[in-house]
Amino acid sequence: MARFFQSAVKNTIIFSTALFSAFTFAQGKLAIVIDDIGYHPKEDAEVLAMPKEISVAIIPAAPYAKICNQEAKAQNHDILIHMPMQPVSNIKIEEGGLTLGLSEAQVNERVKKAKSIVPNAIGMNNHMGSAATADTTLMTYLMTALREQHLFFLDSRTIGKSVAGKIAKEQGVRVLERHVFLDDSDNLADVQRQFQSAIQYARKHGTAIAIGHPRPNTVAVLKAGIKNLPDDIQLVSMGSLWRNEKILPPKPFILLFNDIPAPTSVAPFEPIPLLRGVPR
Repeated sequence: MARFFQSAVKNTIIFSTALFSAFTFAQGKLAIVIDDIGYHPKEDAEVLAMPKEISVAIIPAAPYAKICNQEAKAQNHDILIHMPMQPVSNIKIEEGGLTLGLSEAQVNERVKKAKSIVPNAIGMNNHMGSAATADTTLMTYLMTALREQHLFFLDSRTIGKSVAGKIAKEQGVRVLERHVFLDDSDNLADVQRQFQSAIQYARKHGTAIAIGHPRPNTVAVLKAGIKNLPDDIQLVSMGSLWRNEKILPPKPFILLFNDIPAPTSVAPFEPIPLLRGVPR
């Protein structure tokens, strides 16, 4: 009889643990995008070697853009076009970028060309673009082109006056926004602090999108941070956010239960009134 009660207690504990596990899976989503891919093969390769949930944004004019597109696709990373756009300052942008004053046809042609170089892209985000994303006319032309190419837009939020999100919604284009920059400062401690800020943002708001660059300290922080990601945070791809996929438990609920038969279900039995019996 003692063994019967020990088994009952054991299975009760397992059942309680299963219930606890089922209801403590990740509640926050963390998406990470690495910009400026296509210039430095060694650093780009380190990024592509990270988990497939890390998304990459490739600059079409970069010398290794096509190769990076192929390698990222082969390793199942989500790919964005990192489109150069005019900043407020006089910094020169790459050829084929978007500048104020372009016609609708010119914008459409530049988006098409970028997509031909990075054909596996599922979305676009802006490289610089503090002036471009604040311009209603240019953003209207851009969102029209993105709708035709079936691309979503990630606003890197390089300026607070951005109208990209507003125009995208008006044009029926799915839009997402950056929440945390990981490496405005390349100092290791600063990048670590920003990574923790992204985790806290995901906990508070449900989703955090962080943008970084293929730099040694950023890669080091991401490798360590992803390996030790808290249980309540789930690393997701940009495509997952674009499709608005729900967070799922890490494993089927039923597999959490003990499937070993109870002692009273194993012969030989000793008949006892009102009981199925207990092992001899």
